[in-house]
Amino acid sequence: MRFNREWTIFQRKQADDCLVGVVYPAAYAVGMSNLGFQWVLRQLDITPGFYGERFFHAPDAAAPRSLEGRRRPGDCHLLALSVSFETDYLAVLQFLAAAGLPLQSARRDRRHPLVVAGGAALQVNPEPLASFVDIIVVGEAETAWAELLAAYRDTADRHELLACLAGKPGFYVPSWWEISYGEDGAIVQQERTADAPAGAEPVVRLPVLTADDLAALEPPFTNLLSTGTEFARTLLVEVARGCPTGCRYCWAGYRYRPVRPFAESRILAIADAARGHTDKIGLVSTAVGQYPDLARLMADLRSRGFHLGLSSMRLADLTPELLHILAEGGEDTVTLAPETGTDSMRARLNKPFTNEQLLDGCRTARAAGIRRVRLYFMAGLPGEEPADADAAAALAEAAGRALTGRTGDGRLPVTVSLSPFVPKPNTPFQYAAMLPLPELRATLRRYAAALRRRGLDAQIGSARDAHLQWRLATGSRVTGQQLLEVVEGTADPADLIAERSAVAARPFVATPGRRPPWAVTTWGLSEDHLVEEWRRFRSGDLTPPCPSLPGCARCGICGSMDPSLDALTHQPPDPESTR
Repeated sequence: MRFNREWTIFQRKQADDCLVGVVYPAAYAVGMSNLGFQWVLRQLDITPGFYGERFFHAPDAAAPRSLEGRRRPGDCHLLALSVSFETDYLAVLQFLAAAGLPLQSARRDRRHPLVVAGGAALQVNPEPLASFVDIIVVGEAETAWAELLAAYRDTADRHELLACLAGKPGFYVPSWWEISYGEDGAIVQQERTADAPAGAEPVVRLPVLTADDLAALEPPFTNLLSTGTEFARTLLVEVARGCPTGCRYCWAGYRYRPVRPFAESRILAIADAARGHTDKIGLVSTAVGQYPDLARLMADLRSRGFHLGLSSMRLADLTPELLHILAEGGEDTVTLAPETGTDSMRARLNKPFTNEQLLDGCRTARAAGIRRVRLYFMAGLPGEEPADADAAAALAEAAGRALTGRTGDGRLPVTVSLSPFVPKPNTPFQYAAMLPLPELRATLRRYAAALRRRGLDAQIGSARDAHLQWRLATGSRVTGQQLLEVVEGTADPADLIAERSAVAARPFVATPGRRPPWAVTTWGLSEDHLVEEWRRFRSGDLTPPCPSLPGCARCGICGSMDPSLDALTHQPPDPESTR
């Protein structure tokens, strides 16, 4: 590994009773940019009796050693795996194999570290890793992680530990359950194993922190700054959780409802501690513009001498005041996500702003001193037409001209990120299939050609990687067995998406009434709501933003859902309240 210089904002613990190997199943640069990974390290530093050492994964590297003490994974009491992306599933198995540990949890015993996993991908669907992990932490980890460490400290053996966690929200112990699937991949039977405690629930409830809970907690942040990451020497701080918009393709928008901010005083305290280490702060959230009085927070940070950056913003949240603060702090780029080039398709996604509103936003950014724009688009959406590629390219070009005020030739300050559309569980698009791989590749080529004709730079995602992501995201324990065959060398990784391969990961397209593989966990989101939103996508009806009100019964997360949805209007909401 190349040497990377690091700075620590809060002093790290050097040694304690229980060694936890904190594992990111990818390269150092990726892992150190991940706030979840950094958050786990921070919790170990402030929890008595535990300390953490970092492990990263490179497929061609030698047996893994910790960054701090050069220890082996087998030397740890616990291995805490941070799994952010579905394509990390394979890397998890590769890491365990490189570490010399039995891959399947049933083959590990008290001589081996307890393997715990969490992260965004496992919120979507934990089942592909179910046979390989002892405990999966699902839901928001702030409460579950403290309970896990306390239970580990206070119990004598593995079974006692797992029994202690039985029935508590946020903990899924896959080995307690035997699951069988029908020919279509749906769950047909789930039974307790003989050693499962009586308190084990067949569907694990994910904890949802209240606004008061979140306000009392320290926000996740980059405690370890490094030159070896994409955000070199930038302090990233999560300022809020949740998004009100309800974009129909966005799993995070459904999972992290309702919108809940972290306390401004805690954000500023972290910033104050970071002075002298960095002068760059990035404010991140699913919907950072929903932070209460964001302009005041940004002004406070600017008064402390920080240069500011924001994650992707809702168009309506980009006020002249915010844009001026960003420009004064040295930020020259604004990031927006139109997703598609037409108003009609965008409304079907439940993002009801128009192309003209986007261009007006670019003109406002120009007036504030912003010089570049990054635009996110998706390709291969259900119902997409060939003309949508030209529409996206035309919108990107128009955005560049609105930002510069130029009408003639010349390269425009626009960067386009184009991603293949991937249907995700627990969104209305779980009822949709991806385009077949050849068609998706042709679609991406069509977009690339349209953008190239207009002289635009574009970063285009891989059709193959997107298909693999879909198959893993919707997979089951059978998918996990297929990953095992790849790691054991009896199958080639390319076989995971080869339709004629015996080990191809079979994607699951949900239909109402069937129990999908990922239905082993829930956070209250009603299937009735997802079915209704899928209907609304097909008919082009809009759904108003999440009101984030206690007792709201729209989707089931904050209360019992009203299946009639009579309270919803079919009229477009105020554009000022939507992205």
